[in-house]
Amino acid sequence: MPPFRFRFDSLMDLRGRERDEAGAEVGKALEAIQRINEQIQEIDTQRESIRTAQAQTLQQASVSVDQMLHQGRYDVQLHADQISLQQTLGQLNQELERRREKLVSAEAEVKRLERLRETQLAEHRSMEAKQEQAEADDLTSARVLMRRRAMAAQSKETRR
Repeated sequence: MPPFRFRFDSLMDLRGRERDEAGAEVGKALEAIQRINEQIQEIDTQRESIRTAQAQTLQQASVSVDQMLHQGRYDVQLHADQISLQQTLGQLNQELERRREKLVSAEAEVKRLERLRETQLAEHRSMEAKQEQAEADDLTSARVLMRRRAMAAQSKETRR
């Protein structure tokens, strides 16, 4: 019997590569989300430092209106940047979910092919075992037949 060969090995390899690529894409999306979260945190820190500086300025005897306006405008700009980053974060989360679904689908396809391969391998082994058993039975039958013939020939010689 020829050795086992899974007919869909090339397809399984392709699906495995697709799964690996989908996993890498999920990783990239997670990295992008992490960078956006870090930028949002950085803006929070900057806005907090502006608020602290404004509070200190208000406690001073002489208040610079230009400085207060500048800090206020900068805070508004940071807030706008933060909103923009949060929108981007929402889009990235949607993209991450899409990529995860693709990864799950690719993983399911690979597992399905692996199960098919295991099933076909088990069938092949079963067929090999049956063939080996049939060959062993044939060999045993041939030996028994040869022994009977030898015994029959011997009994004919002893009768003479």
